[in-house]
Amino acid sequence: MSAVDARKEHYEAVEILGIPGLFTTLRVDRATIPKGVYAYDMQTSEQDWSQPCLLARHITVEHFGTVLTASPVPVPPNGYLDLSPGDFESQSCVERMTLADFEAKWLSPIKRPLKRKPFHKITPHRSVQTR
Repeated sequence: MSAVDARKEHYEAVEILGIPGLFTTLRVDRATIPKGVYAYDMQTSEQDWSQPCLLARHITVEHFGTVLTASPVPVPPNGYLDLSPGDFESQSCVERMTLADFEAKWLSPIKRPLKRKPFHKITPHRSVQTR
């Protein structure tokens, strides 16, 4: 099966590890994915084909689908991330959108996904007593 053009597909709105994304059961041609969008393949287990169990940059066997995200998923150095139940969630309304819709919603400067800010310890202010 050949890969599809990312810009011509309609996707299901999903979340992977809390990161907004788009999902398709098809393989997506990485050359058609714009800058700022990240692509990962998911694999099913031999025992349960209904849920993904592994996330990677490229899966060749037991391909569950492709997920596109607006921010990178923290994949370990070995290139594979085990998924647990609940790590991959489709939206309750099963919203369908194009990559252009997703870019407008999640990649515009105003709606860009928040990056975690470093934790800063706050020192309480001492109250000053007046006479």
